Amino acid sequence: MKKVLKNVYSLDHSEAGDHSLESWILDCNEGVVIIDGGMTPKAVQNIEDGLKELGKKWTDVSLILITHKHGDHIKNLPRLVELTGAPVKAEEHEALLIKDAVGVEVGGLKHNELVPYCGGIQVIHVPGHSEGNACYYLNEQKAIIAGDTIFEDEEGELCPPPERYCLDVKQATKEIKRLLEYDFDSLLITHGEDIEKRAKEKVEQLVEKTS
Repeated sequence: MKKVLKNVYSLDHSEAGDHSLESWILDCNEGVVIIDGGMTPKAVQNIEDGLKELGKKWTDVSLILITHKHGDHIKNLPRLVELTGAPVKAEEHEALLIKDAVGVEVGGLKHNELVPYCGGIQVIHVPGHSEGNACYYLNEQKAIIAGDTIFEDEEGELCPPPERYCLDVKQATKEIKRLLEYDFDSLLITHGEDIEKRAKEKVEQLVEKTS
């Protein structure tokens, strides 16, 4: 587990150990929040180990947030719900799709809805990668947990999600500009290294390049 920002920790679930598959733990005063849960038993163990590092246990988890419905983000949900008893939430267009996929109840969140943890977690609906693909803006840290909204390419540059993984790659690319409505310095992505400084400039460059 790696501390990336105040109260924000990334978990590397990749086989190569290169942070090409991440989820996150937020250690909030209101309780622990897990964002995305991975897809393998190893990911569950990684989360458990991360909680232990923070002096926490499964029952300290108060909320599980999901960025979107793809298996590498949701396959472990039944086990995580069993271990934590925590509610699961996702963007409202995605909530029922996740429930249909893995059989757990998922509450729906609206675009720009504020989740009252860690100084406020704001929902950003960025459709295209999937129907209800979402990012989470952390007001206090000025950071966006972008999930699969943005990838990192082989040269280490930001790029839109690959077409083969998208419901509508043109929409996914076009809607990245929604992120520029928020004041952020850090960008945390599932598939690639997190950017801890001057991330908005890099997203602006990506939007300009793909427009």
